[in-house]
Amino acid sequence: METPAQIFTFEEVNILGNILNSAFGKSSTRDAGYGITTSLAGNSLTLKYQTVVHFNSADGLATQKKEQERQSNEMLEKKLQQIKKDFREEAGRAIKIKEQNNVDDLELISATANSHRKICYYRRTIVFEVS
Repeated sequence: METPAQIFTFEEVNILGNILNSAFGKSSTRDAGYGITTSLAGNSLTLKYQTVVHFNSADGLATQKKEQERQSNEMLEKKLQQIKKDFREEAGRAIKIKEQNNVDDLELISATANSHRKICYYRRTIVFEVS
């Protein structure tokens, strides 16, 4: 039998909101060529990763995409661990996070017949249920 989700107090919602607040750049990470943004809607926490990638057709798109998958998962996990740590320090309790959805995609920005290089946006979005 699964235990019911703990309901956030008003103070805990404010704590989590402040941790995720991007108004002052705290929850929005834009470093080393990638960006991570966070948002909270009800008990759904969304983390979004985006970067511009230069793919070389000769190296194989599938192989290069796997590296982007690994890197995005690593960066998002690091961000999630920081959110958990900050919440625990400020609220005095651990936050429970359960993954609901995890998708990634590539969007072609530029490609020419004269060049093997293709420029794409790589994005990953993960949605968690928090309690």
